[in-house]
Amino acid sequence: MSQLQPTITPIATAAAAASTEVGIAGPLAAALARLCRGGDRELLQRTITLLCRERDQGHVCIALAEWQGANLAIDGPAFPTAQVWRDELLATGLCNDGATGEAPLPLVLDARSRLYLLRHFRAEQRILHFLQDRLARPPAIAAAALRITLEALHLLPAEQTEASTDAEPDWQLAAIAAAARCSFALLTGGPGTGKTTTVARLLAVLLHDNPDLRIALAAPTGKAAARLGEALRERMADFPALRQAAERLQPKTLHRLLGYLPLNDAFRAGPDQLLPYDLVVIDEASMVDPAVLAALFAALRPEARLLLVGDRDQLAAVAAGQVLGDLCRAARPEAGTGESLARFVHEATGMQLPVQASAPAIADCVIALQKNHRFGKQPGIGGFAQALARRDAGAAMRVLEHGHPDLRLEPAADRALLAIADELFAATVASSPEEALTRLTTVRVLTATRHGPNGADAWNRRVEAMLAQRGVRTDDRWYNGRPVLVLQNDHQNQIWNGDLGVAWRTADGRPHVFFPIADAPPRMVAVQRLPTHETAWAMTVHKAQGSEFQTVLLAMPDAPSPLWQPSLVYTGITRARQRAILCADPALLQACLPHWPTRSSGLAAGLGVVD
Repeated sequence: MSQLQPTITPIATAAAAASTEVGIAGPLAAALARLCRGGDRELLQRTITLLCRERDQGHVCIALAEWQGANLAIDGPAFPTAQVWRDELLATGLCNDGATGEAPLPLVLDARSRLYLLRHFRAEQRILHFLQDRLARPPAIAAAALRITLEALHLLPAEQTEASTDAEPDWQLAAIAAAARCSFALLTGGPGTGKTTTVARLLAVLLHDNPDLRIALAAPTGKAAARLGEALRERMADFPALRQAAERLQPKTLHRLLGYLPLNDAFRAGPDQLLPYDLVVIDEASMVDPAVLAALFAALRPEARLLLVGDRDQLAAVAAGQVLGDLCRAARPEAGTGESLARFVHEATGMQLPVQASAPAIADCVIALQKNHRFGKQPGIGGFAQALARRDAGAAMRVLEHGHPDLRLEPAADRALLAIADELFAATVASSPEEALTRLTTVRVLTATRHGPNGADAWNRRVEAMLAQRGVRTDDRWYNGRPVLVLQNDHQNQIWNGDLGVAWRTADGRPHVFFPIADAPPRMVAVQRLPTHETAWAMTVHKAQGSEFQTVLLAMPDAPSPLWQPSLVYTGITRARQRAILCADPALLQACLPHWPTRSSGLAAGLGVVD
């Protein structure tokens, strides 16, 4: 086996990264088959093809028991029983059973016969070991001490009477208590449920007790990090401790936090160079690649706290896996907390929390916010989102068909575009780049995909054709008001993937792109210095995660496809703060909404939860 190791390891390392490329499953399967030392070589090839196909759908692993008797082609051979299949894979010499100390091989079969590519298995194991360690730790603060701090900051409920114990708990306060108590916590909730407000209050609580607390705030994208910073600044007036620590509360991307080294495709931070923080908060955590989360966990100091924040119902990461969703599914926060957390919260705040029977340990660390504070004046968007979050597709369709002024179903693309044409045109007739940037934050077209008749490219052309009819010189690539989305990091010029600017010709006629800067004039960048970029009147929902607009037009595919997912519809619609237009075939929409996608992984089982 040791003679094969130098050849096998590079293939194992490349498998996960390359499996999303077109046609990689076949070449990878053939390459591994050539290294096969026993067992059924043809079965190995079919298994690799299945594993890569499922990885492209977001699954971290495949459970052999779920695929036994199935086949990849109508006239193809069926997969054997799980036990026979397992024995054949182990006999190939390319698959181990995940036991500690075994030489790394391209494939791993765990004790429950879940098959992984090595990279995915290692990432999942790192995440599990981190969580198991944190869940086993005693509380980081005593309930009595937390109560004193909450009282000092006027965060306790106004009345603590026996009658009030039957009232709905303040889940934001419960989340603060959970995150103060545990060295790991997860806060989930939809748009407008108060996640950022809760984070601000938690920071105030921890800074009150330790003004020198070293804090890192991060998000997967530059846009999401900027939004987190803006939201926290809006809340600093309520807490002097936040104002005093403002310089330490500057969010950055997760890759910048970890010190990404593009030439090495690795992070500077890690077990040998730990991050120097006492508290790390990751916003929009649903978007984070599990491998990046595993790298973050490995880079944290043993005593550092970690808080993950995100919406479990949003689209998961582009890469395989959905750690936030897996942890929420394991914790089941909608059913109540664990008994230990409920007792701690009662001692610290006087509140009574519902307790779920036989709760796993993770239930003491996960809090879900459900009360919406944003969509009171947008009953369409709010009702639609809340119905989807409850997995009530029928109620979601009824809200959509009700005719609320803030939510409209419009199957025809031309009529949908006409509804937002004036808002789009406004950016091109603005009097300054500052005004144009403001106009661009008010409206955006979101799509499920970049290509195809209803993709972002097609909608950008559609928008520019409309603008041309109104007299805009769209034949000039750098016409005033054109939104420009950066697609590549440029460390030298400090321009980052996801940055959104506006094209504008200065007084001398030269084209520039202006990028917004919080509380400062926009930054002007000559077009010659721009990294890879594209027009962004329309963008994919994936790229829009972490952003919000006053008005959103969500354009879905006009034919059935894997992109018809309730999570994509939910994410697109909830990017709108005031008005949303859903351009979709009603029949396809109705067929899509009941079927929420799930991604296979072993996280829940590793935490002792039986699905």
